Amino acid sequence: MFIRRFSKLLVTNATLGNRINLSYCHKALVDTLKIYQESKNFLCSGLLRNNFSTSAMVNTESAVRYLEIPDKSESDKKHYKTLLLSNGIRALLVSDPTPVPHCGLTSSSSSSSYDSTGDSCAEESSSTSSEDEESMSTSTTDNGETDSDLESEEGDEKLAACALLVDVGSFTEPPEYQGLAHFLEHMIFMGSEKFPAENAFDAHIKKCGGFDNAHTEFEETCFYFEVSEEHLDSSMDYFSALLKAPLMKKEAMTRERDAVESEFQQIVHDDEVRRDQLVAAYATPGYPHATFPWGNLKTLKEGISDDELHAKLHEFQKRHYSAHRMCVCVQARLPIDELEQMVVKHFSGIPSNELPGIDLSPYNYQDAFRKEFFEEVIFIKPIENICKLELTWILPSMIKQYKTKPDQFISHLVGYEGEGSLCAYLRKRLWALELTAGIDESGFESNTIYSSFVIGIFLTDRGFQHLDEVLAACFAFVKLFADCGPFQDAYTELQKIEATNFRFESQRPALDNVEKLAVKLKYYPPKDILTGTELYYEYNEEHIQEVVRHLNEFKFNIMITSQHKYEGITYDKKEKWFGTEYTTIGMPQKWRDLWNDSKPIAELFLPKPNRFISTDFRLHWEENGKPEIPVTPKKILQTDICELWFRQDDKFLLPEAYMYFYFVSPLLRKDPKNDALCALYERLIKFRLCEELYPATVAGLSYQFYTAEKGIILKVNGYNEKLHLLVGIITKAMVSMRDHITEDQFNIFKTDQKKSYFNSLIKPRTLNKDIRLSLVEHIRWPIITKYKSVDSLTLNDVLNFSDAYTSELYLQTLMQGNLTEESAHNVMNSVLTTLNCRNIKETKYIENRTVQLPQGSHFIRCRALNDQDVNTVICNFYQIGPCSLRLESILDLLMMFVEEPLFDTLRTKEQLGYYVSASVRMNYGIIGYSIAVNSQETKFSAAHVDERIEVFRGKMLQILEEMSAEDFDHVRESLIKIKQVVDISLAEEVSHHWEEITSEEYVFDRRRREIDVLRALTKQDIIDFCLNNERTNLRKLSVQVIGNKDAVRAKRSPTRGEENSNEHNRSSSSSGNGSDSEVDDEELFNALASKLDVRFIPKDGDATTIVDIKDFKENLHVYPITKTKLENATERTPMEIIEEC
Repeated sequence: MFIRRFSKLLVTNATLGNRINLSYCHKALVDTLKIYQESKNFLCSGLLRNNFSTSAMVNTESAVRYLEIPDKSESDKKHYKTLLLSNGIRALLVSDPTPVPHCGLTSSSSSSSYDSTGDSCAEESSSTSSEDEESMSTSTTDNGETDSDLESEEGDEKLAACALLVDVGSFTEPPEYQGLAHFLEHMIFMGSEKFPAENAFDAHIKKCGGFDNAHTEFEETCFYFEVSEEHLDSSMDYFSALLKAPLMKKEAMTRERDAVESEFQQIVHDDEVRRDQLVAAYATPGYPHATFPWGNLKTLKEGISDDELHAKLHEFQKRHYSAHRMCVCVQARLPIDELEQMVVKHFSGIPSNELPGIDLSPYNYQDAFRKEFFEEVIFIKPIENICKLELTWILPSMIKQYKTKPDQFISHLVGYEGEGSLCAYLRKRLWALELTAGIDESGFESNTIYSSFVIGIFLTDRGFQHLDEVLAACFAFVKLFADCGPFQDAYTELQKIEATNFRFESQRPALDNVEKLAVKLKYYPPKDILTGTELYYEYNEEHIQEVVRHLNEFKFNIMITSQHKYEGITYDKKEKWFGTEYTTIGMPQKWRDLWNDSKPIAELFLPKPNRFISTDFRLHWEENGKPEIPVTPKKILQTDICELWFRQDDKFLLPEAYMYFYFVSPLLRKDPKNDALCALYERLIKFRLCEELYPATVAGLSYQFYTAEKGIILKVNGYNEKLHLLVGIITKAMVSMRDHITEDQFNIFKTDQKKSYFNSLIKPRTLNKDIRLSLVEHIRWPIITKYKSVDSLTLNDVLNFSDAYTSELYLQTLMQGNLTEESAHNVMNSVLTTLNCRNIKETKYIENRTVQLPQGSHFIRCRALNDQDVNTVICNFYQIGPCSLRLESILDLLMMFVEEPLFDTLRTKEQLGYYVSASVRMNYGIIGYSIAVNSQETKFSAAHVDERIEVFRGKMLQILEEMSAEDFDHVRESLIKIKQVVDISLAEEVSHHWEEITSEEYVFDRRRREIDVLRALTKQDIIDFCLNNERTNLRKLSVQVIGNKDAVRAKRSPTRGEENSNEHNRSSSSSGNGSDSEVDDEELFNALASKLDVRFIPKDGDATTIVDIKDFKENLHVYPITKTKLENATERTPMEIIEEC
C-alpha cells in the first residue's frame, strides 16, 4: 500500500462527532521565502510593490496585497482569493457560490442526527467529545453545476469554517521544556483579554452549533473551527482575540498541565507513537527532532517552578506567535469581498514582531541520525500482538520537488500490491499480509530537514521464521529499480490517473478543507495551493533516480517489532519516555551479504498497464435530458431474498457511483463460533482478491468487505464505468472458497484473527463499548467469547460455513450515482445469479432487538486486560425507551445544552481526564444517552469519576432552568441549523440513505421531520422530561474498565534531574546475559493469551453489581422490534412519554 496519510500529532480540545484526519501530501517550500520577503517589504513600506505580474497582484487598498489566484479543478465551483495582510498574514478566502436558503428547510435532507457510518443498526451516536475515538475517512464531492444553475435553485445550510496556522511547532521548543509547543496550543484556548472567561471561545462555538480544535506538529501549529454561517463574524472575533492577546493565566496553566499528562497517558500504549519516539532517540544531539513533543508532568513540572513555566509560555508565545508567521483560510457562502472584509477586520490586528523562525538550514539530512541508527538492528517488544519489519532510509527533504513527486512515484511502485509486486510475492508464501511504503506525511517523517522512506511489512509467524528470505526479497525488489529505468510509461499512467482524480475532485466539508488549505498556504506558492498535493506536473528522470540511488545504498535502519524473540535476544533496554522495551544488535553480516549478493527474482517486476482505468465519464442524467428525480431513493425490486433501492444522481454530477450490499444471514447470531467463522471467511476472501483488485484501487475505484452484526457488508464506489466488475469478482469469490483456500492459508489467518481479537480486548475503550453493547443488545457475542472460540475452528468449519452462509441470505442493496435503473437491475441480477441463494427461514436471528434495563443504577466493573495500562474508562449509559422523533429531539437538544458545561466542569476544571463525551445512543430503536470519561486510575478512582458524573447530572436541570429564553432559542436554532446542513457529497448522501435502509426505518426525510419537532419544543418541555424521567424511569448502567494503578511504577519516566542523554536506559529487571532461566516472551504471551478472560469485579452485598452478563439479562424484558415513531407528538406530555418507555 502506498502511504498517503497524515498523522496529526497532539490533537487537543473538544470534538463534535468523528472527524477525518486529512492527508497532507508532501509539503513544498517553493516561494515561501519570496512571499515572506514580500511580506517584510510590504510591512516596511506600506506601499504596493508590484513584483508579481499585473494579473497576479492588484493593489486595491493599502491594507491588503493581492496574490495570484490558485488554479482549481473544473468541477470546483468555489471562488478563491489570496491575500497578504499588512501585518504579514497570508490569507486564502474560499467563497462557496451555492445559494443561501430562504426558508431554512433542507430540500433533500435524508440524514439522521447521529454520527454513524450507517453500517451498524445496533448503535449510532451523536457524540460531543474532547477526543476522537475513531477517525473515519469520508470522500466528498462538489455539485458540479453551473453558476446559473446554482442561482436558480434554493440552497441548503452549510457550515462556515476558519483555520489559522502558526509557523512554529515542536522543532522550536527549548530542549529543557519538551512539550512546550504542545502545551502552548492547549493554553491559547484559555481566554483572551477581550473575552477573559476561560472557556469563552469554546462556549461561544458550542452555543452556535459549532466545533473547534487544534493540533501541534513539528514545524507548525494549527487552530480551526466551524460554525453556522450567520455566526462566522462573531466567532472570528472570539478566535482572533486568542491570537492577539491570550491570557494564559497561571491558575489555568497548572490545571491544563494535567490535561497534557492525561493525553499522554492515553497514547502511551500506542505502538506507532512509541516507535516514533524510539526513532527520535537516535537523532543526532542538537538536532530539533531529538525531542519529546507530547510533553507530560515530567517535562512540564518536575524541576520547574510554576512561575518559570508561566513566564516561558508567555515568552514562547510572544516570540513565535507573530502575524508574519501565520496563514489563515476561511470558507463560507458569502461574497468573497465580504470574506475579505472579515479577515482584514479580525486578523490585521494580530501583532507582528518581524523576527524569523527557527533556521533549519544548518541541519543536514545526512547527519540527522546517529551512525548507530544505520549500523544497528532495533528489536522492539510491542504492546499489541503484532509482528512488523521496517526498513527506513533517510532521504533529503522532498518539499521542493512537489511538481515531480519522485518519492510518491517510487512509493507507488514499492507499495503496489498487484501482480509482480513485493507484497504479492510475500503473500503467496504466507510470509506477510500487508505492506506499506513511502514517506508518512507526519512532521516527524516529512519535514524541512529530511524525509523518512519506510517499507513496513506486517509479517505472519511464518514470515518471522523466514526473516532472511523476506529481507532477500526486499533487497531484490529495491535493487530492481536501479536496473529498469527510465520510468516514463509508469509515471505517465499515474500522472493521468491523478489528473482525472483532480478533474473530478470531490468537495470536502468546509472544516476539513480550510484545515488542509492553511497548511498548503504555507508550503506552496499561491498559484499551486490547490494543485500542489494533487498533480504530477512533470516527469523528471533525474529526480526519480535520486530517490532510487538513495534506496540502493546500504545505509538504512532495520527495525523488527514482535512478541517473538529473534535468535534469543533479550529486551534489555527501555526508551525513557514511553518505557518501550527494546534491544539492539549490530547489523548481522549475513544480512549485509544478502544485500551485496542480491540477485533479481523473476516474480518481481513493475506494474503492468492498468485495465481498470476509466475513460467514459458521460453523465447519464444529462444524456437523458435532465429528468426530474425524486430526492430520495426508490425501491425498484423487492423479493423474499432481496430489496434494491436506487437513485440516479442529479445533484453532484460527477461520473461516480456507489453500490452497497448487506448480505444478511441468521448464522452469526446463532453461535459465537459462526461469528468468528464469518470474520475468517471475510478475511480469506479479501486475501484471495487483493492482488487482482489492487489495480482497481489505483485507478479510482475502491471496495470495502467486512463483517457486521448480521453478515458481511460489501461497498464499492468510484468511477461508474467499471464498478460492476468489482462486484462480479467479489461475489464470485464468495461462492468459490473451496476452490482456492488451503490449510496453510487458513492456519495463518486463524492465528491472525485471534491476534486481532486480542488487540481489541486490551484497549480499554473498545472493551468498555463491547461490554455495554453485550448487555444492551438481545443477541450479541462479546469479543472475549469469540476470542475463545477461535482455537477450535478448522478449515472444514470455514468451508462448511461458506456454503451455508451463501445458501440462505437476504440482501439489502443500495445503488446510487451516475447509473441507470437498467444497469442497477443488471448488477443485482448478476449478483443473485452468482449467489443462487434461498430465503431465510429462521427470521428471529435477524431481528434487531434490545434488552430493557431494570430501573435504578447498575454497575459492571472489570480490570483493563493490559496490566501496564493505567487508563480507566467509565461510561454511564442512561436508557430511556422506544424512540420517537420528539424524544430524539429532546435528547439531542439536552446534549447540546450540556456539552460545553460538561467539558468545562469535568475536563477543564476537575481534570478528570482528557477525554470527556456526552452522546445520544440508539440501540435498535431504543434510545438513551451516555456520559463517558477516560481517566487514569493513578489520578482518580472509578468510583470518584462516577460520583462526579452524577454530581454534574444533578446540575443539568439547574443549567436549563437558569438559561434565558434568548439563550434557549439561540441553542435550539443552532441545532436546527446543524440538521439543515446539506450533504455536500454523494458519499454523505449515500451514507445517510444506507443508514435508513440497514436500520429498516427508511425515514429518508428524517431531518425535516426532526426540525419540525424541534421548532415546537420549549425549555419547559426539556425540564419536565428530565424531571419525570429521573423520578420514574432512571435506568442507569455504569460500565467501568479500571486501569492498573501499580503499572506506573514499572514504567517510570526519568526525572529532570537524570541525565538527558541519548544513551538508552537499561531495565533493572532484565538480565543482559540472556540466562537460561529467562522464559521466551512469546511463550509468556501465549500463556497469557490462553488464559485471557474478562472477569467482572464483585462487590459483596451489592445487588446492583453485575458479575455475569448472561445471568443479568436472563429475566429482563426484551423490547419487540422497534422503529422510531414518526407522528408529531407535540401534544403528548412528558409523563406520557415516560409511561410509554
